[in-house]
Amino acid sequence: MRALVLAALVLVLAGCFTLPLRPGVTLLDRGDALLEQGDYVSAMAAYDEFLKKYPDDRLAGSVQARRDTASAIRAARDEIARLRSDLLLRESEMTRLRQEIDRLRADLETIKQTDLRLERKR
Repeated sequence: MRALVLAALVLVLAGCFTLPLRPGVTLLDRGDALLEQGDYVSAMAAYDEFLKKYPDDRLAGSVQARRDTASAIRAARDEIARLRSDLLLRESEMTRLRQEIDRLRADLETIKQTDLRLERKR
């Protein structure tokens, strides 16, 4: 009976400690957490470290896919930022061109009025 209680106690205590079953799981978990937080550069670094240390791990393919996903998200976000900047420049240019159109229309109207006055004098 005492052995049974001791075995149960060992099992309970063993359940309290969550050590990674395989090396690299900590790196993988860190990379996943960083990816969730949006820190794509650090996530890619964690995945790269995993792949460097454990290239033959059965999860290496999955980790490479996660790394590629983080890289693609980062590239897409960089492209979005570039496009937003480009859009702001184009909107500014559009505003400038609209003002130029308004000025040209006003000039054209002035020319028309001047032309009408000259015709009346003839």
